[in-house]
Amino acid sequence: MPVTRRAQHAEDTRRSLLDASRHEFAAHGYAGASLDDIARRAAVTKGALYHHFINKAALLEAVYVELELEVAAKVKAAIDAAGDHAMTRVAAAFEAFFDASADPTYQRIVLRDAPGVLGRTKGRGLDHAIGLDLVIALIEDLRRDGFIGADVPVTMAARIFLAAVSEVAMAAAHSDDPAATRRDGTFVLLTIIDGVRLAAAARRP
Repeated sequence: MPVTRRAQHAEDTRRSLLDASRHEFAAHGYAGASLDDIARRAAVTKGALYHHFINKAALLEAVYVELELEVAAKVKAAIDAAGDHAMTRVAAAFEAFFDASADPTYQRIVLRDAPGVLGRTKGRGLDHAIGLDLVIALIEDLRRDGFIGADVPVTMAARIFLAAVSEVAMAAAHSDDPAATRRDGTFVLLTIIDGVRLAAAARRP
């Protein structure tokens, strides 16, 4: 079904608002960004802005989702390029995520401002909707290759690892030495996986 001119205009307006919001939030932070400046940068009226987004928090949420989807796509591409070995895929996922989360725009919007605006529950819900299936697939890879036992609940393990990886990214964003924080976090995460592997091996008859 062809897109109508009105629908295309609405989509173009929404796209302009999201691009303008990303710029303003990254440059000035959520508190410092104004809807007037966002509308001006997007070359739309305030009325058009409110037609698409009820308030500034709704704009932040939409930008947050876009940024997280972009990062998830980069992580998936890294996993797909890493081959079949589970630990190689996990290491590639960690590296891709931490590289992407080091981007200043991502750090300012997702890691610094969004938690206080969206709240912990909504932010975690969005993260799960976007990234949990990807982590579940990695946990299933680890189970297939014997790094975790068949009795480990896959979804719970994925939730824990997603939270842990997010915590490392958050710590790096607030660290005076982000590279060291990332290195330490990666080491701890891989050590946890190895510990689960050893525990699974010890339970085997």
